[in-house]
Amino acid sequence: MTYRNHHYASGAALIAFAWTGVAAAQTAAAAGDAANNSGIAEIVVTANKRVQNLNDVGVTAAVVGGEMLKQQNLTSLSDVAARVPSLSYAAAPNGTPVYTLRGVGFYETSIGAYPSVSIYVDEIPLSFPVLTAHSTFDLERLEVLKGPQGTLFGQNATGGAINYIAAKPTSSFEAGASLTYGRFNQVDVEGYVSGPLAEGLKARIAGRAEFADGWQRSASRPGDRNGKVENYMGRFQLAWEPSSSLRFLLNVNGWKDKSETQAGQHIALQFQNENLSSPPGQFRNPAVVASPFSANDPRAADWSLSSSLYGPGKVPFADNDMIQASLRTDLDVGDFGTITALSAYTKFNQRQGNDSDGLPLNALDVPLTVGDIQTFFQELRFANDPHNPLRFVIGANYEWDKVFQEVNIDYSASSATIGFGQLFGFPLSVDTITNRQTMRNYAFFGNVEYDVIENLTLKGGIRYTNARNKANICQTDPQAPYNIGNVLKFFGAQFQGIPFQPYIPGECVAINVDSEALANGQFVPAVDYLPFGAIGAYQNTLKEDNISWRVGVDYKATPDVLLYVNVSKGYKAGSFPSITGSTLNQYVPARQESVLAYEAGLKATLIDRLLQFNLAGFYYDYKGKQLRTKLNDPTFGQLDVLRNIPKSSIKGFELEFTARPSDHLVVNAAYTYLDAKIDRFIGTNAGGDTGIDFAGTPIPYTPKHQISVSANYSQPLTSTINLFVGGTVNLRSSTIATLGGGENPSTINATNAGCVYCIRGYVVADAQIGIEDAGKRWRAFLWGKNIGNEYYWSNVVSGYDTVSRFAGRPATYGLTLSYSFR
Repeated sequence: MTYRNHHYASGAALIAFAWTGVAAAQTAAAAGDAANNSGIAEIVVTANKRVQNLNDVGVTAAVVGGEMLKQQNLTSLSDVAARVPSLSYAAAPNGTPVYTLRGVGFYETSIGAYPSVSIYVDEIPLSFPVLTAHSTFDLERLEVLKGPQGTLFGQNATGGAINYIAAKPTSSFEAGASLTYGRFNQVDVEGYVSGPLAEGLKARIAGRAEFADGWQRSASRPGDRNGKVENYMGRFQLAWEPSSSLRFLLNVNGWKDKSETQAGQHIALQFQNENLSSPPGQFRNPAVVASPFSANDPRAADWSLSSSLYGPGKVPFADNDMIQASLRTDLDVGDFGTITALSAYTKFNQRQGNDSDGLPLNALDVPLTVGDIQTFFQELRFANDPHNPLRFVIGANYEWDKVFQEVNIDYSASSATIGFGQLFGFPLSVDTITNRQTMRNYAFFGNVEYDVIENLTLKGGIRYTNARNKANICQTDPQAPYNIGNVLKFFGAQFQGIPFQPYIPGECVAINVDSEALANGQFVPAVDYLPFGAIGAYQNTLKEDNISWRVGVDYKATPDVLLYVNVSKGYKAGSFPSITGSTLNQYVPARQESVLAYEAGLKATLIDRLLQFNLAGFYYDYKGKQLRTKLNDPTFGQLDVLRNIPKSSIKGFELEFTARPSDHLVVNAAYTYLDAKIDRFIGTNAGGDTGIDFAGTPIPYTPKHQISVSANYSQPLTSTINLFVGGTVNLRSSTIATLGGGENPSTINATNAGCVYCIRGYVVADAQIGIEDAGKRWRAFLWGKNIGNEYYWSNVVSGYDTVSRFAGRPATYGLTLSYSFR
């Protein structure tokens, strides 16, 4: 069945959409920033790694200006994703953000997984999604480039690229500060100081701190709360221009996150692994069965206050930090062009705990994850004079990444503990997975545009990428009496026909067996460097290369109407998973995926720049798309595994509209339609049913319909004070969180969840009202997010016995005061 939210049929958002006609909340936000009395202002982007007018570039992009980010209190990329149609955000159980753009995303929760949507700060990559958590502050604008961007932004931009454009040091002194107080005792403080230090030398320092009480309520302990916020972030920039032809920009930025991670909501029980259960439920923990399902309330949840691994101590917590230093050098070569060098080093440390089962028991908790990332990036490129009818960029870049992650899992309250204890004398309860990866990537690229005639431009680009990823994945038993180590050594000995030897602490214990072949009665090893049935670490080096390319045509039918067509081929690098399992074949990497993308669009500025209309249609032909699917593990039952889907496709269109009917009002709206389907794949569903033909199944995290409608109204109250009012309504139709999620698997027992793995459609409304100085020196306004307190969720995940969902935040509201000095 397909779960349909009654809100999707509700009239409010659809009537609002019809009232504004056709629309675009994307360009809307930027237009709301820059609107002036002469019409909708120009919007600039850096889609081709140089500043251009958005309406002159044959790409689809959403731009949110810095002032609009502040007015709508958008303080994270998840906030932005909720307002940009075709951009989706999913909360992973370990806190790693997952972004999907036009149905293109990569749901992999390990910190060392490259995304499908690349993220940059001033062209410096944040190579892994976990690094992007706290970059949305003191920005000039934020750009979302849609569609494959591989020729200029690299192999991991098959979905698109997101560019943070930080506010830069100024030539004159400026300073500003803001203070916010909101629901849950939210206190946010932000400020900056910018200006000249000496001749040719400017600096800017900005910072932000965020605090709030917990917003989730425990179902088992009235009065207990989770979700406390404590974040710190800062950015220092130093701009030096020793001559008119030479410029340097040093950027040192970082953040510290000491917040509590979100807990899941318990919504369903899974039947046990049939290998352990006869009759069903024989080994079920009565405390898990007796635990109530979470209420349909955004604040309802539960979490553990201790772990069998680490003793007393609240499981949801974080103590993570990131620091990055980058240097940009621009050297003008006469009137011919500019050489640009980008150098960056990034360091990330992770120490956090996550409760994903939504229970006060350790049915499936991750009480401690530790990890670190080190990244070095270097790019050198040359771009000729942008006013030349033949414009080109050529360059090369190199990236080195080293990633370590240790995931400690506690399932001591699960049926595995009871079942393996009674059947084999080894009550399984804890597990540790370590994943060490060293990645090296280098690329050569070129991009060219040629104005054949005044209003016709031909475009082309190509990039060669060579990638290597060396991985070592080890599953160990961290706790005496080492039950998981002993049981896996026992099973491995049975496969080999040798005597059982007790587990030695520190040994890697995944068995060299292909579990999928074993399910079909075939005794096949997973790797060739160990005997069949032996235990050990998974070791592999993934070597890949590819050639991305793009060709296109831009045609200016009139000075205000642009038609464009693009065809491109893009790639996403292969990836090793960080998952638990008993056999080595679960760590086999997914190899690189490829997409052949077709797009055609129209951009029109009409009625003397009072109306902006954009339309784009696209079709993506995917081969080897990387998705998390399921596998029946011979020991643990149903577990995650990373797979390449042989063939899938995405088609859709986007319709955008920005109108300025008066000097005081800007109205925006956007509609995105997506049809994202698996074309060919046979595998295992979320209930452990095997041999399922997934042809025609929707791709997870791809709502078919997305609508955003917003309006911003400004009116002078006096000669020095203006009133402003703003509002946004966002609608997303239903989607799924796993392949085949539209149907409840045969092994799910749910009482209040309906379609268990569905993500219900929803409508969320935000609003702001306030006053500001006509010169924008000060501002005071009230704001609200999710003002209707809509209950919605962005993800559904399965555990050993349980299924849980991650809800969006409830209604929040507050007051913001800001003042700037110029």
